[in-house]
Amino acid sequence: MTLSKFSPTNLLQRCFPAAFFCIAMLAFFLFAFHFAVTLQSTLKQADDGQILLHSDDFLQQKTIGLDGQWYFFPSQLVDPQNVEGLLKGATTIKGSGGWKFDSQDMQKQVEGYGTYYLKVNLDTQDINLAMQIPYIETAYNLYIDNRLVASGGVVSASVNGAEPGFNSSIITLPQNVDAFTITLQVSNYHSAWGGIWLPFVVGEVDAIYSERQALVALSVFIIGVLAVTVAFYLIQYYLRPSDKIPLAFACFCFILFLREFTAEHMHFALAFLGFGHALVVKLNYLSFYIALPAVIYFMQLCFRHSFNSKLLRVLYGVSIIYSLFVLFSPTRYIGLSLTSYQIFALLTFIYILNGLIMAARAKQLGANMMILGGMFVIVFAINDMLHANGIINTGRFINIGIVALIICQSYIINKRFNNIITDNESLTEQLQQHNADLEALGAQLEIKVEQRTTQLKLVNKELKNLVNIDSLTGVLNREGLQQHLKSAYERLRRSHEPSSIILFDFDHFKRINDTFGHDAGDKILVSGAKVIQNFIREQDKLIRWGGEEFLVLLPDTELNGAEYIGNKLRRAISEQLADEIPNNVSVEITVTGGVSEFRRDETFEVLFKRADNALYKGKKAGRNCIRS
Repeated sequence: MTLSKFSPTNLLQRCFPAAFFCIAMLAFFLFAFHFAVTLQSTLKQADDGQILLHSDDFLQQKTIGLDGQWYFFPSQLVDPQNVEGLLKGATTIKGSGGWKFDSQDMQKQVEGYGTYYLKVNLDTQDINLAMQIPYIETAYNLYIDNRLVASGGVVSASVNGAEPGFNSSIITLPQNVDAFTITLQVSNYHSAWGGIWLPFVVGEVDAIYSERQALVALSVFIIGVLAVTVAFYLIQYYLRPSDKIPLAFACFCFILFLREFTAEHMHFALAFLGFGHALVVKLNYLSFYIALPAVIYFMQLCFRHSFNSKLLRVLYGVSIIYSLFVLFSPTRYIGLSLTSYQIFALLTFIYILNGLIMAARAKQLGANMMILGGMFVIVFAINDMLHANGIINTGRFINIGIVALIICQSYIINKRFNNIITDNESLTEQLQQHNADLEALGAQLEIKVEQRTTQLKLVNKELKNLVNIDSLTGVLNREGLQQHLKSAYERLRRSHEPSSIILFDFDHFKRINDTFGHDAGDKILVSGAKVIQNFIREQDKLIRWGGEEFLVLLPDTELNGAEYIGNKLRRAISEQLADEIPNNVSVEITVTGGVSEFRRDETFEVLFKRADNALYKGKKAGRNCIRS
């Protein structure tokens, strides 16, 4: 190793990717922690349709989620001024999680309409409060006391009169009052869930708006990162179209780019673009369903030998079926597929992670870093699933995990680029050394020419051997057979000395390759060639005819003798190659052979055809035999 490799430039080139990655990951952790804290609300439980909010609640946590037991009037659209007189006939329902009724005698249905009611008692001092309205399935009218303050879609007691809509907005609450009431009329005929899915959030006006701004800023940041990543990888693909990895990763990021636009806090942008409710819902589900096969394809391209191609085709097929269901089903039924697909996605992520671990054990470039990025994606995906099902109260962070994956992928690219620089430096040093050799050649030209001529003869001899020798097994190939065929025909014409050939074929070799891999298949071919060479005479010649076929040229051997030798070789291969297969697998390595004897005035093609026909007869007869 030369001292130039320790120069400041080289050290900077080697250390910069790792330093950049550490700084990026530190910034990522701080970024994720900030939003996890900023977006976290404390859930406070209502009891029998009432809840009490203290000033201390907002000192400990700036925003409060109104969960617990709300009053509920199923199949009634009750006006706010009439609620108090009808409370005796109301039931209670959780303030999040959709239509989930507590009364045992009520039918748990999704399609329909009803009215939520909550009385909020205040023990606050000069706190200006606002309330964040969550996404409500699929139309609502919200009243504070008797005043209509927000609505989304068209609420109706019939499916024909209802229209779905989205309006996740912020409203200011009455000031200097001891209490206020929330009356929410809801109807749902267009979704697999109905009612309030996430809690209403109350807090100081600045805190509520800051939380909304943080969510929008997070989405804008992620959208920007994804857009830049898509552009960067498309440029990479344009510069090197033979490499499909950049294109696959660009497609994956573009799908996530579309998905981020369907987040609840980005609906204002979708409304501005004229997106209807059905299109938003389908885009939201479809971007999730097709993101999975996109990441599978990306991982398959990066680490092809770590994944089972047949299993991957099954995963692709399942994802396509789910995606077609989203495309062609009414929005009313799309959500029914979500839970099963989430489980399917989680199992697929675990399988991908296992493949990455296998790639890391094989010391493939980038596997360890991709495991780190994959762990981030899996952790945040689990968080999103638990959050979507109301088990935890965090937020949607899957795309933050994708940012971590992008950082890891960027590190891999820098690593590859650094390796290219190192290789170029090595090639430069080699070129300089060759130039020095050329200068020395000028001083001692005659000696060097003689040395080079000798070396050239050796190289030509090696090249000739390479032309005639099979690179895998080290035995003769078809080209190398020609000179020995010529000698065999000359002996036949001159002295009538008999010669024969045996054409061998390994049985069920494709099954061996598919089961144990091509490396195991190559090892069997090499071992089989060694067995044959150990059993034949010095004057006999072994030729690899192609694939798993071998030909043995037997001078001074009649047909019966060739059959005897063929069976001897067949048994030796079966016995000595048994150790190539694991003990717990019931697969036997056998060969089938065809024998034919040279005839005067016949071409080798005719001779070979007879041996090949005999081999075919042996295959039809059940394999593991020698036929003539």
